[in-house]
Amino acid sequence: MLGSQVDPSRGRPHKSASRLLNEASAGVNRRSFLGILSGAVFLAAAPAALTACSGGGAAPQAATSGSLAETVAKLVPAYKPLELVKPDIPSVKGSTPGFTSIPSSLVKSVPAPPGSGGTYTAMTPAWWAVPPALPENSYYQAVNEKLGATINFQVNDGNAYADKVQTVLASPKDVPDWMVVPGWNLPPRFGQAAAGVFQDLSEFIAGDKVNKYPNLANIPTAAWKMGCFEGGLYGLPYPGALISDAIFYRADLFEELGVKPPTSADEYRALAKELTDESKNRWGSEDVWTGAQIMHGVVPKWKQVDGTLQNKVETDEYRAALEWTAKLFADGSVHPDAVAGNAQQSKQRFESGASLMASDGMGSWHEALARVLPSNPKFNMQPMDYFAPDGGKPTLFRAQPAAIFSFIKKTDPAKVEEMLALANFMAAPFGTEENVLINNGVEGVHFTRDAQGIPKATAKGTEEVTSTYAFLVNAPIVNSMVQYPGLVQSQSEWEARQAPNVVEDAFFGMQIQEPAKFGSLSKPFDDLAKDIIRGRKGMKDLDAELATWKSKGGDELRDFYAGFLA
Repeated sequence: MLGSQVDPSRGRPHKSASRLLNEASAGVNRRSFLGILSGAVFLAAAPAALTACSGGGAAPQAATSGSLAETVAKLVPAYKPLELVKPDIPSVKGSTPGFTSIPSSLVKSVPAPPGSGGTYTAMTPAWWAVPPALPENSYYQAVNEKLGATINFQVNDGNAYADKVQTVLASPKDVPDWMVVPGWNLPPRFGQAAAGVFQDLSEFIAGDKVNKYPNLANIPTAAWKMGCFEGGLYGLPYPGALISDAIFYRADLFEELGVKPPTSADEYRALAKELTDESKNRWGSEDVWTGAQIMHGVVPKWKQVDGTLQNKVETDEYRAALEWTAKLFADGSVHPDAVAGNAQQSKQRFESGASLMASDGMGSWHEALARVLPSNPKFNMQPMDYFAPDGGKPTLFRAQPAAIFSFIKKTDPAKVEEMLALANFMAAPFGTEENVLINNGVEGVHFTRDAQGIPKATAKGTEEVTSTYAFLVNAPIVNSMVQYPGLVQSQSEWEARQAPNVVEDAFFGMQIQEPAKFGSLSKPFDDLAKDIIRGRKGMKDLDAELATWKSKGGDELRDFYAGFLA
């Protein structure tokens, strides 16, 4: 079984959500997709797949000005990390810990069934065939028995889930007891809906109140912050990874050609040009616009400069990233299909060796290994250590800490506490009995283990086990993809090396709802960037577009965001 996130970070806020939907609809194996979500294998995201692409990230969700960060800090649970099973590669400043082998014995983190016999409905998405419902589903029966409560799932088509969410929220009487909403499906004014329909969980788990739910207390604070709306804590999070994107290179082909990965922006261009040989159907690079922005330290949305907010498209870093990428294209080093805008085949080009460097989400790493290793055992892709353009220390902005949330409908306190106790069971970390049950079902019924101890679905497991309980809340992610030789060590150590360079932007972890009138304000810059990179337009066109942006509401939007920092 494969292991951000859904890979809600299978891209990050830049591409995770939209890539997730595209890949799911294109026929991602349901069991593989479940694996991506499970604690048994690394979820890279959310991210930002689940970390999200400009069209698919979690919509900011707050509507009024004030000291939002201070307000949120009072709502979230106190963080009390657990280490029930010690990782082989420990976390460094929030990086993903790695397990180079599957634990031979499991820890029990919840001593007794946490429920008191309640029955609840829960609505979740699925990007795969909908499994049998109760009472036909033995997986649901087994988990509910261990929970000491009954959860009846209403599983809906993930590709149409946004419409389903809006329809349900329009009729409060139809809202289930427990409702999953991916960040990319949060509708406009969701904060107002949350405050009216869902339970403010801060009354039960803010600060040290969470101590009665140790697995929930093990979820990092940043993930909880993303569940705060309209002055309350409403969302139970699915945690994501620290870093969602990398610039990958074909390490196997680099070795054959006798070259090493670049360590500066100029070296990247020079190497891409050196590697390009049209007669051999080989180009040095794919379109690495996303990676170029990360390399140049482009802020996700807003940057504070001398006490004033600058939008990312106004910053010097954004201009530098545009100019550098345009030069890369002008060098003739980018694959012609990428120049033509064919992003759909970029993975295939990279995996075939037609292009040797590419920017992608971290989730693409294990996906590529699964596709290519059976036919090409020498295939080896690796992420470059990030560098600043001059080769110095990079500035990496932290990926969104959560991309999927669940919400509990307002009800009497006893039922809320029971559901939180159930959530505590579901949030059991990697290496626990509860985690294996939630993600794989019952051993011998829904899965067996291979020689490495990795769960492998049986026919019944393939039919019945799905990411339903896992969507309601999840444990912090780990990397345990031991089925790919060397991957755990390479990936966890790479992330640990990058972690000291990770910073949080000014609005990290804040859900801010922009007024609807600003909805399309930034869209022209996406097409403009493509034109500038390909030489069809120049930096003067960026200046002109910025003037239009300011006059049509950019300065007003700046003032709106500044209010949340006051």
